Amino acid sequence: MQSTDQDQPSVARRALSGSVLLAISLAMLLIAWGYPVGTLTQMGPGFIPLVVGFLMCGLAVAIIALDVNSTNTAQAEQIHWRGLIFICAAILIFAALVDALGLVVSMFLAVLVSQFADDQVRPLTALIYACLATLGGWLLFILALELPIPAFWR
Repeated sequence: MQSTDQDQPSVARRALSGSVLLAISLAMLLIAWGYPVGTLTQMGPGFIPLVVGFLMCGLAVAIIALDVNSTNTAQAEQIHWRGLIFICAAILIFAALVDALGLVVSMFLAVLVSQFADDQVRPLTALIYACLATLGGWLLFILALELPIPAFWR
């Protein structure tokens, strides 16, 4: 099947995703602009937001340039609802339970639920992966970085 000019998205439509990212990053820069930056050894509250904002601006410009110059006219695929639902559920589970149940339990449940975004996952594989990811998170965030998050419920 040959594509016609009507099937190809316009330049403005192709650049829309990068433009949205650029608008978000510019808003982030605008909000963080007045915060004290500090130095590399004594970072202020504005250091990370400004660095991330500038990086996002660069990424957005690159996305816009690639999308505008792209010759690929592939149409967008359908939304993968299963993945979207399970990943969003995992994020909400972690956010809702981390204070009440601690990092280990909330991370385990979030990783376990997120595994089912793939329709070919096996329950034993998901369980093993959730255990390993939780162990890695506990080692990193609780032991190595000593974050003030309870490992288990209070």
